[in-house]
Amino acid sequence: MSKEQQVKVTESLEADRRSSVRVKSRLPCSVEPLKKEEIPAREAQILDTAVMESDGVMHDSVDWRDHAEDLSGEMVFVLNEVRALRQQVTEIQRLMERYNQTALERRWLELNDQGLWISAEESGHDWTVGEFAFIRIQIPSMQTPEVLAVGRVLRVDNEEGRRGAAFEFCSISQPHKGAISRYALRRERQLARMERLDVGFE
Repeated sequence: MSKEQQVKVTESLEADRRSSVRVKSRLPCSVEPLKKEEIPAREAQILDTAVMESDGVMHDSVDWRDHAEDLSGEMVFVLNEVRALRQQVTEIQRLMERYNQTALERRWLELNDQGLWISAEESGHDWTVGEFAFIRIQIPSMQTPEVLAVGRVLRVDNEEGRRGAAFEFCSISQPHKGAISRYALRRERQLARMERLDVGFE
């Protein structure tokens, strides 16, 4: 196997590992039943949110201080101020999008970029396999604070001590999948660091 092929295999394995990272966390979320006829409207909302966020990232990704040699100090200052204003406008748009939506409550769930599992007690709904849901999750992220997805129930668990439903994301934007993966990896690493500290308060 050539070095280039080895690199591609390594990258593929790393991508698979990122996708498989699942975290259990208590996050603000909403998992609401969704009728089939309502799915196109929710998918349009997911698409429009992705467009708005990608537009914000495109405009906010440039740090004009990197171009200090080509531009005057005053121009760099002005351009960075414009960049900051764009970030504020994007955040205002996000707040307006969420203004008339149902408030999110913190719930325990297991999450990765492929889907989630939530207990029957936390979801407050008696789910059936094949049923659809509109999912909103707030994750600790500045770029993508709220993830939107259409989910479908893959499995319903009725075992004692683990009653709940597993959902797959059947409609979710790529930026939101990436945001979940990054959050899961960061949380996994932070948990490992905390366990290594072994403070011992006894």
